[in-house]
Amino acid sequence: MGFLEEITNAVNETIEAALGVSLLDVFVQIAATLFLVLIVKKFFWSKITAYIEERRALMEQEYQEAETANEEAEALKEKREREYQELRERSKSIVDEAKKKADRERREILEDARNKADAYMESSKQEIAAETRKAKDSLKKDALHMAVLLAEKIIERELDVTNYQNLSVKHLENTESGDE
Repeated sequence: MGFLEEITNAVNETIEAALGVSLLDVFVQIAATLFLVLIVKKFFWSKITAYIEERRALMEQEYQEAETANEEAEALKEKREREYQELRERSKSIVDEAKKKADRERREILEDARNKADAYMESSKQEIAAETRKAKDSLKKDALHMAVLLAEKIIERELDVTNYQNLSVKHLENTESGDE
């Protein structure tokens, strides 16, 4: 066994020189670590795995809640967009209806103004026709009155036919020049 001892001593010296620890120290450390692992597994492993499983379940639940909240937020976003589109369409409809109503009222106002203007024109025409008739009637009355006055003057003066004609022409000229 000398050869095996020499190899062990050589490895031990090499490890001690490289790491500054002996091979016996390495084996002791490995054995202590294995002993600790066995103790932890025997007494604490179920508690550690239960804690890790509980933590994993909690994280999964939070992930599911986050997914649910994200889906709800997306649904709410879509709902708001639909409501926004409906409001836009409704407001466009209201504006279009207001434009139609304003156009209809404008046409009614124009038609009413046109009817009033036509009625005013007709009334004015009737007033002008009435005034024209009155003027003609007045002119006829004045002409008759003048004729009567002329006849009176003729009778008063006992003029001859030529004086009567000159007086009639003169009187008509005065009447015509007074009309214009």
